[in-house]
Amino acid sequence: MTYRVEPAFAVRVAGMPLAFLRRLRTERTAELVEQILNAEQWLSAHGDALSDALHDVVGRTTDTGLRRRLINLRRDVYQGRQPRSGVDDELLAQLPAELAEALTGWQRRVHERGALIAAAEAELPAEVARQRHAVHELAADPAFQRGLVLASPDLYLSLRKASPDQPDRKLERKLAKYLSRTAAKTSPYSTFTGFAEGRWIDYGPQLHYAGGSRRSVVELNAFTQQQIPRALAGWPEIRPHLPLAVNTSVVEDGEVLRFLGRKDGEAVLELANTPTLQRFLGEIRHGVDRTYRGVVRALAGLDREDRSAQIAGFLDQLIDIGLVEIGFGIPDNETDHLGRLAAELAGFPGDRVADVRATLLALRDELETYGRLDAPGSRFEQSAAVTDRLRQVYARLGWDDSGAEFPKQAFYEDVLITGGAVTGRLESWRGLFDRLELVRRMAGLYDRFLPGRIAAEAFFADRYGAGAQIPFLDFYRDFGRATGNPADTGSRVSGADLATCYERAFPVPRIGLERLDRLAALQQRLVAAVAEAAVDDAGVRNLSARAIGEFLDEVPEFVSPIESVACYLQPIAGDRPRAVLNELMTGFGRSQARLLRLGQRTGGGTFAPPEAATTPLRYAEITGTVGSNLNLKHPLTHYEISYPASTSDRPPDRRLALSDLLVVHDPGAGVLRLVSKGHGVEIMPVHLGVMVEFLLPPAYRFLIQMFGQAVPRFEFIKQLSTAAPVAEVDGVRRYPRLALGDLVLNRAAWVVPSGLLPRRAAGGSALEHLIEVNRWRRRHRIPQQCFVRAVAGHGNASQRSRVDGLFDKTRKPVYLDFGSELFGHVFEEVAASTDQLLVFEEMLPGPQELVPGEEDGARATELVVELTQAGRDG
Repeated sequence: MTYRVEPAFAVRVAGMPLAFLRRLRTERTAELVEQILNAEQWLSAHGDALSDALHDVVGRTTDTGLRRRLINLRRDVYQGRQPRSGVDDELLAQLPAELAEALTGWQRRVHERGALIAAAEAELPAEVARQRHAVHELAADPAFQRGLVLASPDLYLSLRKASPDQPDRKLERKLAKYLSRTAAKTSPYSTFTGFAEGRWIDYGPQLHYAGGSRRSVVELNAFTQQQIPRALAGWPEIRPHLPLAVNTSVVEDGEVLRFLGRKDGEAVLELANTPTLQRFLGEIRHGVDRTYRGVVRALAGLDREDRSAQIAGFLDQLIDIGLVEIGFGIPDNETDHLGRLAAELAGFPGDRVADVRATLLALRDELETYGRLDAPGSRFEQSAAVTDRLRQVYARLGWDDSGAEFPKQAFYEDVLITGGAVTGRLESWRGLFDRLELVRRMAGLYDRFLPGRIAAEAFFADRYGAGAQIPFLDFYRDFGRATGNPADTGSRVSGADLATCYERAFPVPRIGLERLDRLAALQQRLVAAVAEAAVDDAGVRNLSARAIGEFLDEVPEFVSPIESVACYLQPIAGDRPRAVLNELMTGFGRSQARLLRLGQRTGGGTFAPPEAATTPLRYAEITGTVGSNLNLKHPLTHYEISYPASTSDRPPDRRLALSDLLVVHDPGAGVLRLVSKGHGVEIMPVHLGVMVEFLLPPAYRFLIQMFGQAVPRFEFIKQLSTAAPVAEVDGVRRYPRLALGDLVLNRAAWVVPSGLLPRRAAGGSALEHLIEVNRWRRRHRIPQQCFVRAVAGHGNASQRSRVDGLFDKTRKPVYLDFGSELFGHVFEEVAASTDQLLVFEEMLPGPQELVPGEEDGARATELVVELTQAGRDG
């Protein structure tokens, strides 16, 4: 077997049962609309034949009055509307018996349609009123409101003031979106989704889920938490007592000292390697007292004159540029950061220190209190108390707490499901995992770092020579200089092409490198093979596992499978395991690292860490959170790369300084390798935080991108899924569901230009719009329940920017129910958010296909399963 399944998997469970959303339907009106459209369809299907038959009769009629009536009747039949002059017995008597009978039946259906419209017009207002009450009743759920307190405090306040007897379309639309987000998706925010741990076992049902109790984990904004000790390190009553350390990236190159420091953010800086600088660094590294005061005193003692002030000033400059680091020694992933900082402050003198220490402990207590509260109203008040206390911390530190200086989100919350049991019988899932293994191997073709690595190898060999090895920091500096100079043509790869391959790997840049050309050709072959796969009567394009496997066997060695993938699977209920692949990311324990830390925050024992033997020695995560809660995690890998301005509690022999890393060219394989000089092993950096790679600091990102792996799920799966549309009607392209056996790779989708969407007619009624929208939906065979999103990268300037687009809310899938007048307004809001494209996706699994879960009903559930290449034992 070419892979292994990691024994533990993460489970994400929606905050509300999906069935709750049925209460937001205008059910009876929706049924009537369907009957109205069925009648329309019947009238349209029979209208052409009747119109032709009437045309023949008109041509034979000489009576002017009768002829006029028949012409008008024919127009009415063609338009599918109630005849203006009626169809009476006198008129029918003038027609052939068969035509008269057909017209009688046709008119009966016209009357039926009219009656259905009248019934819907009478029903809709009452249903809208019931719907409004249902929105408020569902929004009264305490778990939902607890999430709303953090997700949208303003909406929570508006809800508290609102009455279901007073229509407020804007409020109802917002609540509907949040309710659907809570019930229809596993939205990893606040209390809207719970996290549990599952285990693969050798017995029992294929999947067993028994919900446990939910426990809240509340954490201060990580960026703010990071800045507090940095500010305190500058206080004169604290600074002298703090330990110093030399930046781990320092490379000494003869008369020059090079390091990753601070200048306009992060940059490679160079200083003259003077005897004075060597004395400073030597004392910091090897001195008896390596505190700020101890280093100053030791250096001052070397001179006959007391130059302590000058020495301290120079030391401050070294700290400011990042060559020397100062701090409390608190690890970045400390689970009780505020408590640890308060404990450290207890050893420093002065009322000011005592005051800020007391304030930090009070802030810690406020956060813990928030997590213990259940009542939404109490939580809302406590949220304000946390914010007020944080403002007190700002005041103690002399910070500005207005505008952008104060965090928009003072703290974050996650919910763990503990005390339950989630298990899966491994062998029953083996067939589906075999399909996932093919996906893991295919993903290597779309490793978004691969084009950059191929270009970098050519650049390296040309710049330094085949088989060369140089310090990592030197390669990083030279690479940055080349990409910053588009005209650089010092190698086979120009600076502009090098930047293109590094920043935009899809489509594969064609810059004259043979490997890139082969990679592009392989992707094209795979897409063509998928496009040729037949679409069955159910609208599913099924791929052949055998054909895919044979294709992958031909892939050259320079295209490596992704060593470890995290597969986000939404199981589909049935007699055998089936699932939809929601997302694909790199693994290496990434799906477990944050959950393990959250488990530690609850007191430990919630989740079991992986066995040390299963973690390859060559994997090395990188120290630091870069100021984001998304990167707070439990350490998993054997080694850790020490990143400047970060703190670790690992033993020194398991920390790899940036200065210890060499970039080595392997001319035989045509690849660059990252090697630890001290340990003599090749290292693969892995990013185990949840933050996307391109938001990481530049050198951190470069480490991952040059020597790690990444899966671009969008390019990989979407390119295959859109290989060929199954139909295009009036500019709307319909793409089939893409499946590999029991694994659904991508849901059926409809791509619609914004200009082709149905719009609400001026002066039209709500029912008329509901009928028109569903008429359009049925024409394009879009399901009644589905998801819609505005395509990122299109529309407004925010969407066109990669970074801004990531945070643009319009890119997120929004649940739609075309049988709900309320979600009709949600649809209009999404449609108005872009002037380009909208993508509709089928809802899979649907309401009847969810795996049974908690007692109050089945919930949207996602399993995060990791597959790792077999034999990777380091």
